[in-house]
Amino acid sequence: MLNRFKETEDRILLLFSKIQKPALNKFMVFLSVIGNGGTIWLLISVPMLLNRASRVRGIKLIISLVFAGFCGEIIIKRLVCRVRPSEDLEPEELLIKHPKTYSFPSGHTASSVAAAFTISFGFPFLALPAFFLAFLIAFSRLYLQVHYPSDILAGTALGVICSLLVNTFCII
Repeated sequence: MLNRFKETEDRILLLFSKIQKPALNKFMVFLSVIGNGGTIWLLISVPMLLNRASRVRGIKLIISLVFAGFCGEIIIKRLVCRVRPSEDLEPEELLIKHPKTYSFPSGHTASSVAAAFTISFGFPFLALPAFFLAFLIAFSRLYLQVHYPSDILAGTALGVICSLLVNTFCII
């Protein structure tokens, strides 16, 4: 059963490798880079923090990012220790530097989904662009061959859970 699951994930990644094109490669690398450490989401939080009316939302955005990062990078990745699919690739086949951390769950996805949910709670009119950006960042991680599909799904679930917990129980 687990072999079948692994084979399915490998087939999906093979499909992603077949759609790689030079112009798309640059865009996917860009998306991945802005997702590093939640960079784009931290930048988005700055105007919120500077505006008194949206300050609480900006603080919750940062707390959601930190919470998702802590749970994913510090706890879950160290418990699961799943190697990345890019371990099987030659360095010249990778479009980005080989990530140093484990694969499961996707930190880029967890932080992006947590941020998108947090933004959507306070600014429903920004929900669609926030979720679209989160989707693109998650997609880039598959495209770049540094995550398995289940890493992305787990990162999505983690992001939703972290955002819901912060936005439900964090009283500021």
